Amino acid sequence: MALLEHFFSSRTQGPTFVTTAGIGFYLERMFEESEQRIVIVSPYIKMSMRIRSILLEKRKAGVPVVIVHRENFEHAEVASEIFTRNNLHAKCFLTEKAAILGSMNLYDYSQMNNDEMAIYLTVKENAGLYESVSQEVSRLCRDFPERKSVQSRRENENRGLCGLVPGRKYARAELKNWFSFADDHPGGIRQTTRGNIVLFCSSNSPYRNEERDGIIYYMGQNTGSAVQMLKYGNKALYDSFEKDRGRIFLFRDEVFLGECTVCMKPFQKDGKWIFPLKLRGEGNMTQPV
Repeated sequence: MALLEHFFSSRTQGPTFVTTAGIGFYLERMFEESEQRIVIVSPYIKMSMRIRSILLEKRKAGVPVVIVHRENFEHAEVASEIFTRNNLHAKCFLTEKAAILGSMNLYDYSQMNNDEMAIYLTVKENAGLYESVSQEVSRLCRDFPERKSVQSRRENENRGLCGLVPGRKYARAELKNWFSFADDHPGGIRQTTRGNIVLFCSSNSPYRNEERDGIIYYMGQNTGSAVQMLKYGNKALYDSFEKDRGRIFLFRDEVFLGECTVCMKPFQKDGKWIFPLKLRGEGNMTQPV
């Protein structure tokens, strides 16, 4: 690393053409040196443990970490704000001091295996170009309606906010006014583009959910095998327990029972994943989830 740092520090401050190793070097240095803001524009994200650690430390130090992405990703806790853009293809990493524009997603496999190219530039040496990049990044954050504050979402989760009325029947079509579903499949576990989960159960379904002592033992999603695999909706529910990700909304026979949590560690029984759910208190909410 010392040799690599000497090599890059001896070069001009840009715009500098870099390949995969250079992107990784400048990326870490930019994040570590940032004192005012970090913006990550990447359609697909799978952070290395080192990048995640750096970003978490920056957030704890009060540096805003803003992420613009296309698909849901793990470790969203590193971000202070997240923006989802379904048509995102650009890749850009920006701090108050520098920017990288190139081909690489913030994806650990890409950093280790892909042939990538990028341009690195600093605000000190390339103020005009940096300002153009910064303005476009601001537009990606400002103009899209699916902006969400991670902190606000967590506060809402803690308060159990939901404007859906427990005990009221909702047609599936009507729920599109409340939830931005990630797909149109009719299954019992449906994920939203905002990282939440909507659960459906039916009295006529072969999937029988036991209820004991105020806990609903929700049976997981059929994954096409005798033993259910931990993927699709099962993975989302498991992550909700392990990583405190997303909010969960439960319906039975189209009647909204309320918002709930996975209250105990999920387990397998007779090849089926079982997710213990407990209903939480309800309040009011006016925004789609």
